[in-house]
Amino acid sequence: MQSIKTKIILSLLSVVISVLSFYEINSYLDTQQRLYAELEQSADRQIKRLAESLNLPLWEMDEAWQTKIVDIEMLNNQTYAVIVTDDKQAIRGKIRDLQWKSIDTNQIIQDRFIERHADVLHGEEKIGSVTVYLTPRFVETQLKQEALNRLISLISLSLAIILSLVVILNAIVIKPLRQILQAIRIITSGDFSGELKLKQIDEIGLLATGVENMRQSIQERRQAILDSENNYRILNEYLEQRVNERTQALERNNQDLQILSSELEKTKDRAEAANRAKSVFLANMSHELRTPMNAVLGFSQLMQRDPSLNVIQRENLNIINNSGKHLLELINDILDMAKIEAGRVTIENTNFDLGEMIRDTLDMMHERAEIKNLELLFDQSSSFPRFVNSDESKLRQILLNLIGNAIKYTKQGNVQVRLTTEEFSDTQRCVLVFCIDDTGIGISERNLPLIFNTFVQVSSESEQKGTGLGLPITKEYVELMGGSISVTSVLNQGSCFTLKLPVIKVAQTEVQSLSNSSALQVVGLEKGQPRYRVLIVEDQLENRLLLKNLLACVGFEVYEALNGLEGIEQFQLLQPDFIWMDRRMPVMDGVEATRRIRALPNGDKVKIVAVTASVFVEQRQDFLAAGVDDIVNKPYRDSEIFNCMAKQLGVSFIYGTPEKTASTENNVVDFTSLQNESPELIAALREAVMGLDVENCSCVIEHIEKIDQILATQLAERLRQLDFEMLTQWLIL
Repeated sequence: MQSIKTKIILSLLSVVISVLSFYEINSYLDTQQRLYAELEQSADRQIKRLAESLNLPLWEMDEAWQTKIVDIEMLNNQTYAVIVTDDKQAIRGKIRDLQWKSIDTNQIIQDRFIERHADVLHGEEKIGSVTVYLTPRFVETQLKQEALNRLISLISLSLAIILSLVVILNAIVIKPLRQILQAIRIITSGDFSGELKLKQIDEIGLLATGVENMRQSIQERRQAILDSENNYRILNEYLEQRVNERTQALERNNQDLQILSSELEKTKDRAEAANRAKSVFLANMSHELRTPMNAVLGFSQLMQRDPSLNVIQRENLNIINNSGKHLLELINDILDMAKIEAGRVTIENTNFDLGEMIRDTLDMMHERAEIKNLELLFDQSSSFPRFVNSDESKLRQILLNLIGNAIKYTKQGNVQVRLTTEEFSDTQRCVLVFCIDDTGIGISERNLPLIFNTFVQVSSESEQKGTGLGLPITKEYVELMGGSISVTSVLNQGSCFTLKLPVIKVAQTEVQSLSNSSALQVVGLEKGQPRYRVLIVEDQLENRLLLKNLLACVGFEVYEALNGLEGIEQFQLLQPDFIWMDRRMPVMDGVEATRRIRALPNGDKVKIVAVTASVFVEQRQDFLAAGVDDIVNKPYRDSEIFNCMAKQLGVSFIYGTPEKTASTENNVVDFTSLQNESPELIAALREAVMGLDVENCSCVIEHIEKIDQILATQLAERLRQLDFEMLTQWLIL
């Protein structure tokens, strides 16, 4: 650590040296400029003198005289060379050698010197020329000596100033500071008797006075402390008594807090257990409710394809199908709200065709509007984007809820859907604005704040339908997607719901378009493709048969397993190309079965797609982590099954309209090949058909497929539609 003395001396030294250096450098530069200027002036005078002196010798061509004049000029020690040229271009002159002696020369000098050239005139006639070369070496030598002298002067002067400053600092600053420091050390050691006597009228004197005042103040306080020790001792005894009393009270409070903490911990455990039970219950509800709904909707849709149905039967099937869809909507609403309350809803943004989605939604709503003789009007601004990135499924559900409510609570008039946008400065982002106006019953001002509350319906009891969860779910979805929803309404005049949703615009090339064939019915596999083996791992008989019939009728080779363990065994035995894997099954669930299959030889080659009724993202993530290639939710549409297989296997299908399919199936089948090779299979099939045994029918058809594939496909299609009447006719014929 540097002392104050050192710091001050170094600071002053740097200032002095800087100032003196600046002065000496300027002086040196002035001297340098002066010496070079004098050398230039000397060259000018010398060349002028030579031009005048050589006039007559050159005219008379007296070389001796010329040489004498040049020798005289070479007496100047700064002259390096003098070159004389006569009118015949003869060159003669003098130059310095290495010992700086003057010698003759008749060459032009190329080195760099201070050069002066002049023509020698006789009258107005040029009779020759002369060139003088002066060297700056003596000037440089003089400048070096000058620099050395100034450096010595600078060092000497700096040392003199520093020595003076040291003496002055010791007397004025350092010595008084040492006295003050010594006094402080004495005070620090606990001795307050020594008096600091420093009679100096400046800042150091003020510092010494402050130290002395501090010493006196500490001495007085110390005495006061000594005087009050007895009082402190008495107070300390009193405080010890109070502390003991307070400690006992705190111990009692601590015991009470421990009891309360134990009760709170138990309450927390009960709450966590209840929450876990709720999650398990919701998971079970998701599977147990959606799984049978898959069978109800699936088989009812299969039966609707039967062209032999009469009007009453078709109406009954429509009622079953529509009721099933309505029940599924109610189940979905309850489960969606449960997921929202549990914080399990996540946003899954994808690129999609917004225009196509809105058209599909309005097409679905048109039928409802027409039944009630309502106009469903649509108005879209030119700025509304076609292709966007957002959560398509949630946006579709939001629009279905809002437009469906508008139609449901409007008895006459119309429902208008208006689409506009609010633009951002970022051209890739915008806010979609959906306005759904209706001329319905409206909402009273008193009930308007309640419409987004859970399980609340503000309409009259006769008009209340559903769970009252549609608008709360809609509001939650909108807010999760970063948007907002508001409503204005006048009782008995109508309502207007305004939805604002931020999205990102995307190009059409970024949207995966759906195949137009999805609107058609798959009737078979295109020729020239491999024979695909498909394994269905499903414990529910009705769901297994539904999926088996759907795939077998188009030409897939279908096998079954009742649980995950059987699925692993069947995979090792059959090496299928594709596996449909259920999640919840006895013995071993689908997640564990998928994980084990992936670890087996060739397990990385088979395509595994989960078919699950679960609505929870965590359970879907478990499946994806186990290694499934895709997930299809129950209840599913036929097109979802076939589109998934086309995507995963690259299989190509033959599509046709339901009418063409029906006309093909009504043809009389040919049992000739089967009758010749295995008549016992016809008997077994007849027995199974007469007993309406779907499972045995499927088993017999599998055996028939090995003999006659076309016949097996026709039989499987009839069985998939549960058309036992047609099967009976074929077998009797």
